[in-house]
Amino acid sequence: MTRNIIAEVYPWESRVAIVEDGRLTEVFWANQDESVGNIYKGRVKDILPGLSCVFIDIGLNKNAFLYAGDIQCSEKHKGDGAFSSLKNGQNIMIQVKKEAFSEKGARVTGNITIPGHYLVLLPFSNDISISRKVTDDARREQLRVLMNRYKPDNLGIIMRTSCLEGSDEEILAELRQIMLLWEDIKYRYLKYKAPSLVFEDMDFFERILRDYLDSEVSKVVTNDERLLAKVTAHINDKNYSHKTNVSFEQGALFEMYNLEKHIRRAIRRKVWMKSGGYLVFDETEAMTVIDVNSGKFTGNKDFSATVFQLNCEAAAEIPRQLRLRSIGGVILIDFINMKDPAQEQEVMKIFRNELEKDKAHTKIIGMTGLGFLEMTRRKSRYGVLDFFSKECHVCNGRGRTLNISAITCEIKRKLAGLDYLETPEIICEVNPHLQKSFTQDEKHFQYLEEHLGKRIKIKYNNELEIASYKIYANDISMRL
Repeated sequence: MTRNIIAEVYPWESRVAIVEDGRLTEVFWANQDESVGNIYKGRVKDILPGLSCVFIDIGLNKNAFLYAGDIQCSEKHKGDGAFSSLKNGQNIMIQVKKEAFSEKGARVTGNITIPGHYLVLLPFSNDISISRKVTDDARREQLRVLMNRYKPDNLGIIMRTSCLEGSDEEILAELRQIMLLWEDIKYRYLKYKAPSLVFEDMDFFERILRDYLDSEVSKVVTNDERLLAKVTAHINDKNYSHKTNVSFEQGALFEMYNLEKHIRRAIRRKVWMKSGGYLVFDETEAMTVIDVNSGKFTGNKDFSATVFQLNCEAAAEIPRQLRLRSIGGVILIDFINMKDPAQEQEVMKIFRNELEKDKAHTKIIGMTGLGFLEMTRRKSRYGVLDFFSKECHVCNGRGRTLNISAITCEIKRKLAGLDYLETPEIICEVNPHLQKSFTQDEKHFQYLEEHLGKRIKIKYNNELEIASYKIYANDISMRL
């Protein structure tokens, strides 16, 4: 597998795409308010044993909630129940594991983790775990012996898949680095008053480099010179043995690399596969249900062979869609029923192999009594659907409508790439519903005019649908 990283930076937004074997698999948006991974000194506000949770004040707009299973208990409180070690007004160290969303506050945990490129430090554990993707028994044993020799007794370690590529010296150097970081976090926790931030995780781009920049990355492309320097410095600092091509390209990179259409497809309910079959994604509060349908595919052989081919294709596509859409929680998959156990095992083998590429933690539970494949996937960030749409006020949240901000960002990206036009003025026609958004975004349109060296004139057209727009110069239509 080859992996490319495409990073597109504008004053109003930053995006990073992960492309594997020529196909878009994940896309990330920078969020200035993102707090996943941050460690806080919080204050206990409410203990609700009946709901198995505790509300924690961490200084944000909404109190965070801590589930009973995420409470870190000291040795003397173990066995006395999850809430025995807590009382109202008490200070507590917690880490954000899931962003605040809608009416819910951030979800936090007392089981602190400090990730690096090779290792994850577990300050309140004493175990050594090795990624299941490290399948070489000899290497697993070598890594375990290394950690047993150099790891302090009061700290736990998870050894990531990237340990396959790192030397023992590089792994130990990172161990020393994250141990020093933990000592600094403990010092800040004792010094600061609650509620306060005691550790801020890496920024948007640094986290992606930490998690995705490995031997499978052949190319990193960005349209931002400062990010180019940061990526180059990161690669030089890590002294990777493999060759990664880092380049700067001007313009709208997502458009140039044909990624925009794949992002837009990710908000559709129906996903067509090459054979003519299709997948249907239905997301609810409790779970996501995925249905596999034959669609236009009738096959060339018997019914059993047709079903097997469709399920194999679905088993390869569904994990990619889970990553692209950032779907998490409980997931039920309705494959077309197969009577041959050997075929069912082969479909599951394909499905598991594709899930191995996912950085998020996944777990296959098994088949339900009704024949659904049940699994879970950890979700810590907003998905494509959350970014491009919002609850519809007309139907009280039963459906979704396009997000005005997402449409505005798309139009600005299109305008940013029109510096080649030899005209003093560019005209952009949009639906009047976008007028408020455009009026409030005067600073970015001023930036675009300076960047293009042209005047941008906005016209409001009632005949255009809210997601449609026209950009043209000299009365020649360029975009609809």
